[in-house]
Amino acid sequence: MALVATLGSIPPVAADEQPRLQIEGGTAEQRQNIRAFVPMRRYECELPAFRERRIARTTEDRARQALRALGHYRPEIDVAIERTETCWDLKVTLEPGPVARIAEVDVQVTGDGADDPAFVAVVSDPGIVPGDPLRHDAHDRLRSRLMGVASDRGYFDAELTDSRLLVDPEANEARISIRLDSGPRYRFGEITLDQEILRDAFVARLIPFERGDPYSSRQIIQLQRNLRDSGYFETVRVRPLLDERVDGEVPIVAGVDPRKRTAYELRLGFSTDRGARLALGLDRRWANRRGHRYSAELELSQRRSGIGFSYDIPLADPLTDNLNLFTSYTTEDTGTSQSDRFQIGAARVQRHPSGWQTTQGLRYEYEDFTVGDVSDTSRLLIPSYRINRTKADDPLYPRSGYRVDLRGQGASEQLASTLTFAQLQGNAKLISGLGAGRLILRGEAGLTAGASVEELPSSLRFFAGGDTSVRGFGFERLGPEDDEGNVIGGRHLLVGSVEYDHPVGAGNWGVAVFLDAGNAFNDFNDYDLKGGGGFGVRWRSPVGPIRLDLAHAPESRDNFRIHFTMGPDL
Repeated sequence: MALVATLGSIPPVAADEQPRLQIEGGTAEQRQNIRAFVPMRRYECELPAFRERRIARTTEDRARQALRALGHYRPEIDVAIERTETCWDLKVTLEPGPVARIAEVDVQVTGDGADDPAFVAVVSDPGIVPGDPLRHDAHDRLRSRLMGVASDRGYFDAELTDSRLLVDPEANEARISIRLDSGPRYRFGEITLDQEILRDAFVARLIPFERGDPYSSRQIIQLQRNLRDSGYFETVRVRPLLDERVDGEVPIVAGVDPRKRTAYELRLGFSTDRGARLALGLDRRWANRRGHRYSAELELSQRRSGIGFSYDIPLADPLTDNLNLFTSYTTEDTGTSQSDRFQIGAARVQRHPSGWQTTQGLRYEYEDFTVGDVSDTSRLLIPSYRINRTKADDPLYPRSGYRVDLRGQGASEQLASTLTFAQLQGNAKLISGLGAGRLILRGEAGLTAGASVEELPSSLRFFAGGDTSVRGFGFERLGPEDDEGNVIGGRHLLVGSVEYDHPVGAGNWGVAVFLDAGNAFNDFNDYDLKGGGGFGVRWRSPVGPIRLDLAHAPESRDNFRIHFTMGPDL
């Protein structure tokens, strides 16, 4: 070791000046670790000569510790103190030498956890294998993994009875030996949920475990998630009382604060399809102690207005299985059709572990409609089945995600209906990052069998054109026409769209280009594809994306058409 010392006084220094650590040799990681081990902030520029040797010796020791942590047990280190005009530098020159390698890894678990799959997974794959370079942090992580499994799985008396890292510097070899005595696995004890708004029997259906089940921290997290996702509670706090464990059981306490029982909502919106829109909503988050809830909504817009009521009854699993009773009245004038529709029905809504949601429904509809110059009335009892899923990496502005929605429905004159028909309908949307922007693909299809288009009420006919269909055409301005040129809708539908949007600068603005194509029709042999395209402006507003498009369709009655929409992409 070289030591440079200079006798004499040190000139006055600036108050904020400090000694510097200079390191030569080694890798960036090795140098960074040495800096972490050598506390330069404790030193000042005023350094008496008699302290130099001690500082140099301490620095060398700490540098060796830093290198041992990275597996280097035979380094060559040179430390020097170099005076400057106003302060001094601590200079470390190093040659780290060869790295020690793992020769053996011996991990054993005894006690009740010896056969626990979580412990077996760590023992069989400890993350360190013979031949790996020695890293003290890898050894520490292995010990932490074992103790973490013990804590997560309820082995609260677990103890590391042996934990050794033996290094032979001459042979550059290391051996790891770890012994963990898991002790007994605790079980869930008494479960206390402090709430007064719901029946205890109902709340018990939200608890994913029972007293006596083996303890698992994942189940504790699931309980907290279940209570939060139920929609009844504002805040949720779940705690295992580890200090009160007795007779192999851990008591669980859940504290909750209920949400405000009734919520009111006012929504304002605008789109070129629907015009200005006002919606008033009421949400009764729990109607009784059995967890029932209901909601009502009044909607007013230039083309469609209505009122609806919905009543939800939780079934076996309140989080994934519900019975929905509903009724509504809607009056609509789209420019191509007018209708007054009343419906009442019930649907079972199930959310599956795969992420898909299914809806089995039965509704009765009465509709008084006019399409073109034909007016009629329909009465239909319609069973339906729907399957849908939405997945996105961001709920408002996803760069990766999709939406799929498929539905089948029908009616029969033999079952309280004025006509017989079967209908399949589906739509999908895919969003994928492409460079700095996004590629957006959209498709929609519909198929009707068993009834002519003249028999179908307007709500069951297919139309194309509009903000979310074929841009460049007016809302529902595409489809088969009568002898007077009125669009009367079709039995089938095919629509597709491709769009690319790209951000502008670092803000929330972007631009887009798009191409749409599709039409409604009655016969697959007479499908007349209509296309439109254009460009648009995008703004990621605080309330969600806002889109303004300028579209042109060669066969549209308008040279250019503006489309304005707002809301989530999926």
